[in-house]
Amino acid sequence: MSVNPNEAYLEAITMTLAYLEKKEDCDEKLVEELKKERERILVELNVHPIS
Repeated sequence: MSVNPNEAYLEAITMTLAYLEKKEDCDEKLVEELKKERERILVELNVHPIS
């Protein structure tokens, strides 16, 4: 369970990315934008990004 809105948003983005990356016809531009947003939230939460 998320403690704050950023954590909830991060969880939703991560789940969406996992779903999109499994699809064969995913929108690569959308995936890249979501990855950038995920990195921004990780920095804001002071969490090291997953590489």
